[in-house]
Amino acid sequence: MALRALKLPEDFTSLADMVCDTFQYPENPDWSVQTDEKEEIGHAVRSFKRMWPLFRLLQAVSPSLRDLFRGYVAIEDGKIVGVTIIQRRGTTDAWGVDTVGVLPAYRRRGLARACLEKSLDMMKARGAKRTWLGVINGNTPAQRLYESLGFEVYDGILDYTLTDPVHQPIRPLLNGYTISRLPDSDWKTRFDLERRIAPEETRDYEPIEKGRFRRPLAMRLLYPITKLVQRRKQADFVVRESGGEVVGRFGYVVSLRGKGVNNLRIRLDPKHPNVAAHLFGKMLDDVISLSPKLRIEIGIPRWMPAVIAAAEACGFVKRVEYLKMGRAL
Repeated sequence: MALRALKLPEDFTSLADMVCDTFQYPENPDWSVQTDEKEEIGHAVRSFKRMWPLFRLLQAVSPSLRDLFRGYVAIEDGKIVGVTIIQRRGTTDAWGVDTVGVLPAYRRRGLARACLEKSLDMMKARGAKRTWLGVINGNTPAQRLYESLGFEVYDGILDYTLTDPVHQPIRPLLNGYTISRLPDSDWKTRFDLERRIAPEETRDYEPIEKGRFRRPLAMRLLYPITKLVQRRKQADFVVRESGGEVVGRFGYVVSLRGKGVNNLRIRLDPKHPNVAAHLFGKMLDDVISLSPKLRIEIGIPRWMPAVIAAAEACGFVKRVEYLKMGRAL
């Protein structure tokens, strides 16, 4: 077995196939990468390969872009059999471990540990002070590995899915609240809301810093091109109370290709639970109108119970819970 740093774009195609084969759990089918997710991953890989010359050009002038795709791979039998993918969060000293995976036939040989340890060393060499990752609640071997490396659970995300979306009546928005569009460029509204509502226990590993929300110029140039190439539409909105304070933001990313998965997202101040039903209904209605046939997913932090209740009222079913684990570096 040999370890080496991730090489892009050379490793793109091999990684797409490897990741889809890795995250299959016959004993827990809901944990597995679904057919529509495989299609989505393949499309994303093809899109990034097409954009790679532009991405490399922007990396040359923007240091923050150089830390978007890093990590290590394990090579055996002439192929990639294990991988970790890491990336810096914005321009901060916090890094996320986006993927840790080993093909089933090569597990229990220390490959995941080896790749992750090398990736942690890479983060520290590049100035990281903290990192975090997600693990399926119930995937005991993976959780034990991360605990042995110093990670601790600090939060949880419930992944909900809706397989056959249909239009439903939208609950009226309560008096005193208003909704308006949130431009991509308005990082400060996102930052201010998160600074008010994020639980204290999450901030050690996901600090609320401007560098996490304010995109560098190169990223602002790249982002709309990415959406165009991938044929995805995104919209974000804010909800304000009568005094003008933002109490939530919500939105969606939808596929305009008729393939893949549609996604919702929401961050809502727990002090304003009564608007959750309207916000969820509006998101669902917009997404079905734009992309009516695809499955819809949303990840909801467990500290937003009103949003969880609104999702379930619209027919969403909990697919899996991810534990978020972090450690200092």
